[in-house]
Amino acid sequence: MHIERHLTCDVLVVGTGLAGLRAAYDVAADGLNVLVISKGRLCSGASFYPLTGGLGAQLPRDAADKNDYLEELLDSGDGIADEHLCHIMVDEITDQVGRLPQLGIEVAQAAGRPACFAKRERILKVWRNWDRIRKNVTDIFSSQELLTVMQHCDVLKLLHRDNRIIGALLIDNNSQLVYVKTSTVILATGGYCGLYKHSLNTDDVCGIGHSVALEAGAELINLEFMQFIPGLTAPVYKLLFGEISLWHCQEILDQDRKPALRAFLPEDVSLEQCIRDRSMHGPFTTRDNSKYLELAIMKDVIEHHREQGFIIRYKQSINEDSNELVASLRKLYADHDIDLAKQEISIAPFAHCANGGISIDEHACTSVHGLFAAGEAAGGIHGADRHGGAATAVCLVFGARAANAACTYSKQTSPPEVLSDTEIVDSFMQWIDTKTNSSISPHDVLHTLREQLWLRANVLRSKELSLPVLNWIEKTRKAYNAARAIESGYDVKLSMQAFHALRTSESLLKAILRREESRGPHYRADFPNRNEALTGKRIKVSEKDHEIIVSYEEGKRP
Repeated sequence: MHIERHLTCDVLVVGTGLAGLRAAYDVAADGLNVLVISKGRLCSGASFYPLTGGLGAQLPRDAADKNDYLEELLDSGDGIADEHLCHIMVDEITDQVGRLPQLGIEVAQAAGRPACFAKRERILKVWRNWDRIRKNVTDIFSSQELLTVMQHCDVLKLLHRDNRIIGALLIDNNSQLVYVKTSTVILATGGYCGLYKHSLNTDDVCGIGHSVALEAGAELINLEFMQFIPGLTAPVYKLLFGEISLWHCQEILDQDRKPALRAFLPEDVSLEQCIRDRSMHGPFTTRDNSKYLELAIMKDVIEHHREQGFIIRYKQSINEDSNELVASLRKLYADHDIDLAKQEISIAPFAHCANGGISIDEHACTSVHGLFAAGEAAGGIHGADRHGGAATAVCLVFGARAANAACTYSKQTSPPEVLSDTEIVDSFMQWIDTKTNSSISPHDVLHTLREQLWLRANVLRSKELSLPVLNWIEKTRKAYNAARAIESGYDVKLSMQAFHALRTSESLLKAILRREESRGPHYRADFPNRNEALTGKRIKVSEKDHEIIVSYEEGKRP
């Protein structure tokens, strides 16, 4: 392998979801040269998931509501959320949503009900039509002289020395290695839910940013807290499920067309209670009786070796409901030729969003000088459960904050030392070469990993279920040789995706197994109750001598 291109920029932004777009625009507006790369096309990641009707953010109604909003976020965070970072989000989200037109995103106001896990209805701002937004962003970014976009480009490794960023190694859309000389990097690479076989994410949301951040010396936090929401397995695979439709649920059946849920419920929980609770929020949580629906689905999946999940039949009344959210859901389904009053759907838990990620402070700084993170890639803001609309809120708020801090850092930092091509390539190859002669292919690694994560690290977790996956990952990490895969002719991007996926997945599984309780979306069948002793205690992941280490925050060990 050899480097084909050499680039220089003040700030490198990795990712073009909401956080990456916000950060890139602001860096260029501050007068710095910014290179923004996207694993897929421009406007990608979970922010622009193609099978959803739109996105939105909840804004406080007024100054007095900010305190209530913050209290609700902390309540949903269940002792894990960072109060200071949540306060920043609440305080700045209104202004940041007001700036969306700068990116070519037209915002409208909607109504319907309180956001997921919220107690009060707030100002709901929404935006739709990804094709129009993508065109607008392309036009706006093309007009910025200081902004360069590289699509279908991956980050392979961050170059660093003495806990300081000195560049990055990329692979572009022509599969050529690119050396970027820069002192400043913003990771807006999204989460890691795309590592699951069934996810409501695009394939580019696969944890690469977490892996390169770890290697550079940054820490990860709260990885075990993930959001799973029901997605359709039929008749349109991966279409978003609208939990509000359960207001009109007539029947829930298993794939043998037998009543699926009643036998799974505890004696003190009625079917009506479970369905009512499940209609009030999209993500799975252990905090109310809704949890029994997804737990029953996964128990059925594991016992009967089938992945279709449960069948839902609706009453005719779903076509007569005038609620704006129900009407919007009907339109989304009608666009895919589904009439809920006439057709059955099948649902199962899909990996949707990571509440944890790369640990940041109030300025989106990591523990590595010159490395910043924002959006779903960043962790420590959300707690256990996360409010609906809060994911987009932190993308915008901390995307802007990352840009501001990165600009300040870049202006105050001397240009990084220039490394030789040989030094960069040798360092990279040494990192990914496990010195084994195994012929494991990246295809096999990713296929097995995705299967096992979805089956054994879904909403239903336990040592019995999840430990075998961790053992397989650790064994495969030692056996899989990305350097040999590349030399054997496998695509570099694919080979490295498997390499990074194993690293991020090991971090995730170790966090899942370390938290021996059930809290928020993290359910342990072997520890089904919330452990008060773990309230306020957050799990961090670091790396030392190629070993991934999981521990509670310093001073917060149970």
